[in-house]
Amino acid sequence: MAPVKRKGNVPEESAARQPPKRAKVGAEDRKKDQKPQDTAAKASELSVLRDDEPSFPRGGGSVLTPLERKQIQIQATKDVLFEQKGPKKSTREFDDNDDDDENDVEMDEADTTASTKKSRKKKSKGKKSADKDSPEKQIRIEPLSFKRIVPGSMILGQVSSINAHDIALSLPNNLTGYVPLTSVSRSLEDKIEKLLNADDDNDDEDSSDDDSFNLKDHFYLGQFLRAYVVSTGTEAGESSGRSKKRIELSVDPRQTNTGLSKSDLVEEAIVQASVVSVEDHGLVMDIGIEGSGLKGFMGSKEIDPRVGSSDVKEGSVFLCVVTGQNASGNVIKLSANLQSTASIKKGHFLSAAPTINSFLPGVAAEILLTEVTPNGMMGKIMGLLDTTVDLVQSGASSGKLDLERKFKIGAKIKGRIVSTFPSAEPFKIGFSMLDHVLKLSPEAHGPGSSGEAPAISAIVPEAEVVKVDPGMGLYVQIGDSKHLGFVHISRLSDGKVESIAPESGPFKVGSTHEARVVGYNMLDNLYLLSFEKTVIEQPFLRLEDVTVGATVKGKVEKLLVGSAGMDGLIVSLADGITGLVPSMHFADTQLQFPEKKFREGMKISARILSVNLEKRQIRLTLKKSLLNSESAIWKDYKDIVPGAQSPGTIVSLQTHGAVVQFYGSVRGFLPVSEMSEAYIKDPAQHFRQGQVVNVHALSVDASLGRLAVSCKDPSGFTEKYRKAFEDIHPGQLVTGSVFEKSNEDVLLKLDDSGLVARLDVQHIIDGAPSKQHATLSKIRVGQKLNDLMVLDIQRAHRLIRVSSRASLKKASKQKSMPSKFENVQEGSTVTGFVRNITPAGLFIEFLGGLTGLIPKRLIEDANLAQPEFGTSKGSTVSATIHSIDTDFQRFILSQRSDEATHAGAKKTKTPAQTDDTVANPVDDTITTLSDFTFGRVVKCKVASIKATQVNVQLADNIQGRIDVSEIFDKWEDLKDRKQPMRFFKPKQELSARILGIHDARSHKFLPISHRSGKYPVYELSLKPSFIKAANPNPLNMEQVQVGSSWMGFVNNVAEDSLWVNLSPNVRGRLRFMDASDDLSLLTDVEKNFPIGSALKVQVTAVNPEKGHLDLTAKQGFDKLAFGDISAGMILPGRVTKVTEKQVIMQLGEALVGAVNLIDLADDYSKANPTVHQKNEVLRACVVAVDKANKKIHLSLRPSKVLSAKLPIQDPGITSIKDVKPNDVIRGFVKRVADSGLFVTVGHDVTAYVRVSDLSDSYLKEWKDSFQVDQLVKGRVTLVDADQGKLQMSLKESVLDPNFKAPITLRDLKPGQIVTGKVRKVEDFGAFIIVDGSSNISGLCHRSEMAEKRVEDARTLYDEGDAVKAKIIKIDRGQGKISFSLKASHFQDEEDEDSEDEVMSEDGLGGVALEGDSDDDDDISMGGVDVEDDSEDDVEDLDDDEDSDEDEPMNGTMPSKKGGLGASGFDWSGNVQKDEGEDAASDSDDDQAAKKKKKSRKPEIQVDRTGDLDVNGPQSVADYERLLLAEPDSSLLWLQYMAYQLELGEVEKARAIAERALRTITMGQDSEKLNVWVALLNLENTYGNDDSLEEVFKRACEYNDPQEIYDRMISVYIQSGKNEKADDLFRTAMKKKISTQSPKFFLNYASFLFDSLAAPDRGRGLLARALQSLPTHTHIETTSKFGQLEFRSANGDVERGRTVFEGLLSSFPKRIDLWNVLLDLEIKVGDAEQVRRLFERVLGLQNKKGVISVDESKKLKPKQARFLFKKWLAFEEKLAAADGGNEKMVEDIKARAAAYVKSLQE
Repeated sequence: MAPVKRKGNVPEESAARQPPKRAKVGAEDRKKDQKPQDTAAKASELSVLRDDEPSFPRGGGSVLTPLERKQIQIQATKDVLFEQKGPKKSTREFDDNDDDDENDVEMDEADTTASTKKSRKKKSKGKKSADKDSPEKQIRIEPLSFKRIVPGSMILGQVSSINAHDIALSLPNNLTGYVPLTSVSRSLEDKIEKLLNADDDNDDEDSSDDDSFNLKDHFYLGQFLRAYVVSTGTEAGESSGRSKKRIELSVDPRQTNTGLSKSDLVEEAIVQASVVSVEDHGLVMDIGIEGSGLKGFMGSKEIDPRVGSSDVKEGSVFLCVVTGQNASGNVIKLSANLQSTASIKKGHFLSAAPTINSFLPGVAAEILLTEVTPNGMMGKIMGLLDTTVDLVQSGASSGKLDLERKFKIGAKIKGRIVSTFPSAEPFKIGFSMLDHVLKLSPEAHGPGSSGEAPAISAIVPEAEVVKVDPGMGLYVQIGDSKHLGFVHISRLSDGKVESIAPESGPFKVGSTHEARVVGYNMLDNLYLLSFEKTVIEQPFLRLEDVTVGATVKGKVEKLLVGSAGMDGLIVSLADGITGLVPSMHFADTQLQFPEKKFREGMKISARILSVNLEKRQIRLTLKKSLLNSESAIWKDYKDIVPGAQSPGTIVSLQTHGAVVQFYGSVRGFLPVSEMSEAYIKDPAQHFRQGQVVNVHALSVDASLGRLAVSCKDPSGFTEKYRKAFEDIHPGQLVTGSVFEKSNEDVLLKLDDSGLVARLDVQHIIDGAPSKQHATLSKIRVGQKLNDLMVLDIQRAHRLIRVSSRASLKKASKQKSMPSKFENVQEGSTVTGFVRNITPAGLFIEFLGGLTGLIPKRLIEDANLAQPEFGTSKGSTVSATIHSIDTDFQRFILSQRSDEATHAGAKKTKTPAQTDDTVANPVDDTITTLSDFTFGRVVKCKVASIKATQVNVQLADNIQGRIDVSEIFDKWEDLKDRKQPMRFFKPKQELSARILGIHDARSHKFLPISHRSGKYPVYELSLKPSFIKAANPNPLNMEQVQVGSSWMGFVNNVAEDSLWVNLSPNVRGRLRFMDASDDLSLLTDVEKNFPIGSALKVQVTAVNPEKGHLDLTAKQGFDKLAFGDISAGMILPGRVTKVTEKQVIMQLGEALVGAVNLIDLADDYSKANPTVHQKNEVLRACVVAVDKANKKIHLSLRPSKVLSAKLPIQDPGITSIKDVKPNDVIRGFVKRVADSGLFVTVGHDVTAYVRVSDLSDSYLKEWKDSFQVDQLVKGRVTLVDADQGKLQMSLKESVLDPNFKAPITLRDLKPGQIVTGKVRKVEDFGAFIIVDGSSNISGLCHRSEMAEKRVEDARTLYDEGDAVKAKIIKIDRGQGKISFSLKASHFQDEEDEDSEDEVMSEDGLGGVALEGDSDDDDDISMGGVDVEDDSEDDVEDLDDDEDSDEDEPMNGTMPSKKGGLGASGFDWSGNVQKDEGEDAASDSDDDQAAKKKKKSRKPEIQVDRTGDLDVNGPQSVADYERLLLAEPDSSLLWLQYMAYQLELGEVEKARAIAERALRTITMGQDSEKLNVWVALLNLENTYGNDDSLEEVFKRACEYNDPQEIYDRMISVYIQSGKNEKADDLFRTAMKKKISTQSPKFFLNYASFLFDSLAAPDRGRGLLARALQSLPTHTHIETTSKFGQLEFRSANGDVERGRTVFEGLLSSFPKRIDLWNVLLDLEIKVGDAEQVRRLFERVLGLQNKKGVISVDESKKLKPKQARFLFKKWLAFEEKLAAADGGNEKMVEDIKARAAAYVKSLQE
């Protein structure tokens, strides 16, 4: 073939820049053309086929990416590559190494490279001659690798995945590249730029169609594309480690067709083209060759069949075959149906081309082989272009194909170009011979293509090595399938594999290994495998392998901390796979300090909540309720069936329900009506976000992704329950029992059916809301309610609404309350209740939820102007059906008579009576309504008798009423005051006089002219005086005067008064206090003053504005005025109000008094206001009258009201002068302030308690221990009447009978000797605080410390030293005291003090002396008590006191007991006789003083808190002191808890246990365990199941769960809760808490045998135990189970023998087993059985009376001696019991002798 010219060059530029003819193309020519002056311009020229820059307008290095930033990046990349590659060596010896490694640059070889360039210019055109002359140009067979790919390379690839922002291409040799969204085509680039620049929605048609790109519309999996390498991971700017190996590609035709010109587009050439527009007959394509004016066109039949003409999108890219041109050559005909137009198998290949530029990846060509090796081949295309094929692309990787045998040098083969090597020298390209590449077939051959194709992440049990590539890895056959896999050398083992060989080693050909599929390369048709054990054992390799709902183990990788605390955890599940645990899913409860529970590196168990493959995210949960749930995993709506149960997490709370999240994307809605059987108004009050709820599915719509769930118990919804639901119907009357009650409704369980019904408050009774709520308050749980009418049945929610209102039940009975739309008839009158009130009208509900509307225009006129149309929700309404709309199933109601229906007024069937017509009048003289006139006497018939009126009938439909006040004229006419109406009888005829017309709203009568209804109710009178009067005048308000007397009748009973009618129109109020002179009648008002009863009343006031009177029934109704009240008066009063603080009593009409807590009883502990009832009448004594504030203080003390001689435990204190220091008094807490308590001890007498005086023990939250009105007891410590100050102390130690009040400044006087402690030491002196004082201190100057001069007081005393001092001066004005410590002051008291000190037994501190002294009052005031109550002095002085207390008793008294004088001599006298002289002689020695003081100092600080009395701790203070010394003693903490429980303080005992757990130091696990067990016992005895479970869970978290389970089971068994113990045993087995411990199974078996009497379950436990326990424990465990059969009362001895026989048959030499069985049989008492056992174990045989020993069963002498001794003891005991039968005893002795003899033989 003749040399081929390269087309497409511009002649003028070509002549100026290069020689006229160039037969050689390659990378070396590019270096030849790179002259120094052109360096900048030529730096980026890395095209597939080299030429100068003018040759290709958009070729080589001048490639531009769609976006400007990409252009800049690539240009910089090319510059860097040029600088690195310029001086690089290209000799062959470096080719085997990283010949494309840009870092291997040696600048000193630039000269050699330059000379090489010069020599290349002289080379001939033939490549063969060039190879001979220059070894540097030899071609090598090299597979495509990451290091050999450089920007500018072109590679054929297959689409392997389509992501949101890029697509992945499978490249040859296990490589993958990524094409970003911006590198697809010019059309897509334009759309993206428009979107980026658009501020608002774009009106452009294209943009509006593709506002969000979906690359799946433009590409499909398996599609072949030519890719242009834009950058590789080694480029600067890539940051993360993973992205360093990233290959970024472009499929834009402007890059992938680089180097092509118009003349190169011959038939069979392969180009890449993008769709510009979709036309009717085909596609207009962009080839990307700019400046040429070329366009492409693809006919509809030539479109890729995998896409289809209707689905093609603008901007899509296809690899196309050139099938021809139009006449002018400007339009290239293309085909994307590659399998038919480009398959080599069908003869489609490029045999000849104008230039070699046409041979780009994707092109099929004929290749002349020039070299064949076992691992690949080399050849030439058109004799010019070097090409290679490696092991994989040749198909020889299967091991079945021998390249050298099949192919010979010089042969011509057909292959498809797959890659270019721009950086190789000389330039070469790579081709492939794989079948699917030759056919360009996109069909999948990998995972999922067939049943035998392994999936990604699948484990392959056997992978056989078929080919070994020593430098790369292994090629293996996967199982029995035809699929091949590749294992890289780095994935052969967890460790490093140095080398592999086909003939030897563990990875030789033919060897099989376990492998795991880690990937698949579509282009190579090779699976990627790994032999690494860590990979095989790894739970997940990819995100796609993670199963939603699976329980996994992971390690905390990172804690996510936000502004509000911890936001989540990053958990590593496997290598490269992490998940997020949101803070909501840390635990079932909200963790207050999650950072304390979780730490990095911690191993945890979690459950997969969801996997988002697009975002590559995993969400996890750590909630135990989800982790431990065994319910089905709801991760797909299709798998959920109604009724199924599953736990879910509430993610959103709304007013009408909650959204519950399950697994994956499954969410359900929980309506508020399904949250509970009870009514829930606000879900947020009962549920919280993040809470786990167990729900069951109500309904599922998989197509819409909707799920409704319920929290109600589905177990109750049985078949019987369903049948009962079907049988019940609206309008039915039912009976039910109340089981739950709230403020708005009650829940009932209906009799017989067991259905749950709800009775709302508005349906309890007819009437006002207040009446309905009052009736609701009287209903009690458990009460049975009868005759309830079913209103509505909501089957979806399993809810039945019922009503108890008589009006609705009556309407239902009269068939005027429809339940179905079919029952609604136009013109009929119906009754219902108001469901809702809107501005448009009233919605009226009937039975079965049937609802109608009364529009505003059809509401009666009287109600239109009123608020809410004069009605309220739930009120009963009657209306007429106005119109019916059958299409929409709705109807309109009307209240207007003139428009009752849409046809007009309602027509009545019966003829209407005229106003004048009266039917069947009782009085024959009456014929028309006009005859009923005021004052006319008519006859009437009694219809019914009520308490306050008689209802009479005047005629048909004409009623009348006679008020009780219109019957009697005089008091004497009354025959029964309480029931004056009882003498009337029904149907009795009466003569009455008409007063007017009764108004039902105002309960008054009106003149006849006010008649409003058709048939009015007439007000009548039966009074004889009224009937006889010529001119009757009814009583009205104007006729009533103050002071007048009347006869009244009780009409109503109010809260504090009676309403009395004087006439139907005149009503008055009678307060309870004025109802009678006998106040005892007020204790039961309803009984003594029933409705309708008569009273004689007098008018005390007339209120015409309100239209009522104030009355009194007292005989002398003179008012008791406030000025008449004085202290000491005893008055009756009525209790009107009772609170927790006081009782309010009414003394008269305008007089009210109060009884405070201190005046309720003589014993404050019995002062309880709530024992008094409202309206109770009591006698009270006036104790004080506050005239300024008009307040009266009363007392109910028996000593005040009854007799002053009655015993008084708490005397009333009226003044601060009534109290003296040291008095023990009680009072009620008035106020809790920050500084202390204020306690009411009497009227206007308040005592103050400092915080330091509240308790002997330290109270951290002391305010929580005291509440207002709490009764407290204390001792008065300070009384200052002048300043009105009163202080007391509540300390137990202060309340001790021997307590004396703290010393005050006024108690001290000069010359007095006191004890004290040094508070502070300065160089000029020491400050001393006096023992037993209220923090009184003074100064001892250094001049008063010793007889000698003292320069620095700090050399003699230290802070805390106990001293004895003499007061030399007191400045009371400034509160200063001067002390002296000179020894001369104490000479006279030495002997006396010594004696007192030795005899002291009270533990009096300092130098204990005066506490029990009876003969020196002055001295006794100095150190009465060392209890230091000062808040300022922090030191604990008890240590010093106690140390001084005990030492004289022990006989080891130190030489000094008290403070030291300046000379250091001991003035206490408590020294041993032989040391007394020495101490005195050393008194002047300062050094001796220091020494002795130092030796004494530790003794002062010795902790003697344990030296309590012999009875142990007796108070809280005692325990607190002991705990200071032994905070880690669990015994002491448990005693403290027991002490509180004895007092009934359960909460305090709990608090002590919690405090103990916090206090006991780390490491003291056994001590803490004791406290945990005590706390479990406490909750089991005093708590509930919830509190016990909470403590139990915490105990398991902080201790060994096995130990806690054992202890908890013991607690249950000891308390008799066997069922709970059984449940806990089962839980422990289920969770495998203790299944490795034989003790657990034995305990459980014993429990089943003895406590539950279930031996069969106990026996079945043995098999479970042997499965779980280690083998070495089986014998012992089986033996214990056998022993249970003997020992338990429920055991079977024969079963026990069988168990032991089985053991002994397997282990006959185990003497311990024989011994156990012997002991058990001896206890059973079967002597013959025991003897047989002894004979068996000893091997004794009795043949014909001769006893011999079985040689095979002989025992060791020691064992035999032990057994014979045991046997002999048994026989002796048996003989003694039988009465002295010694024969067997002798026989045993003989046998023993014979046995010993046989052993000796």
